[in-house]
Order: sequence, then C-alpha cells, then structure tokens
Amino acid sequence: MRLWRHVAIWLGLGGLVWGLVAVLSPDRGAIVGEAVGRTFGQTIEIIAAVFILIGLLQVWVPPKAVARLFGKEGGWKGLALAATIPVMIGGSLFTILPLMQALREKGARIAVIGAFITAWGGKLPLLPLEMHFLGWRFAALRLALIVPTAALLGLALEAIVDRKEPGDVGAS
Repeated sequence: MRLWRHVAIWLGLGGLVWGLVAVLSPDRGAIVGEAVGRTFGQTIEIIAAVFILIGLLQVWVPPKAVARLFGKEGGWKGLALAATIPVMIGGSLFTILPLMQALREKGARIAVIGAFITAWGGKLPLLPLEMHFLGWRFAALRLALIVPTAALLGLALEAIVDRKEPGDVGAS
C-alpha cells in the first residue's frame, strides 16, 4: 500500500508540473504531453515483455539449474559468464533489475548479480559511438577492463552483503 502512495505522489507532482507548463505555455505543454505518451507507450511494451520472460524463467528454469550455474556451485565459471554476457546485450534497467531479482530468488549468488549489473553498463553495441567520441584507445581499454572489474566488484559486494555482524538474525 505504501508503494502506491509514493506512485500517486510522484504522478500527482508530475501532473501538477505538466499542468503548470501547459497553462504558462500551451505549445510546450503539448510537447511534454506527446513525449510522456510516447515514452509511456515504449516503457509499457518493454515492461510487459520482461515480466512475461521472468514468468517463463520462474516456471521453466528450476532453482537447482540457476544455483548450479550462478550459485556458489558455479564458482568462477558462473562469475565469468555474469561478467561477460551483459556486455553483449542491450536493455534498460526495466529489463535487467527484475531479471536479476528473479535469478537471485532462484539461487544466484550476490557476486553474480553484482558482476552482471556492473558489466551490463559496458554495452558493446555502443562501442562505435564511444570510439568516435572518445577515441579507440579509451574504448578498447574500457572494454578490456569491464569484465575483470565487474567480477571483482561482484566479489566485493558479496563479501560485504553476506558478512554477518554479531547479533544479525536471518538472511541478508
């Protein structure tokens, strides 16, 4: 219930600002309305597809399979996959974060989740643009550092998140 209150507050504030813009400048208000509608339409398509895929993942992929590859049993192989695969795929936070939650619930370790999210920022499809604007040396070095950095950050996250302090009760 608390979540819906926050959603309502933010939607209300957004509507208030949009209404103010529309009153002060009707042309700009129309532009804002078109942009909001277009963005909402694109976002809804992505979110619907992601939730369908996550539902299929939850039904078709047994927790043992996720744990075997991305859990403690997966070791360095799972961590290496999590630090490499995301560089090659696109997507937005709307797709990656719910997927990571589903994998975590199926038994993926924190190091894998951290490495995946870190490496996801690499985005190989953007390499030509990066080379154009920042130069090939920068792009090549950044690309070469993504995988080991993602793996190390994932391990660091796991060490911190999984650490139990005296008096802690339950899972982290």
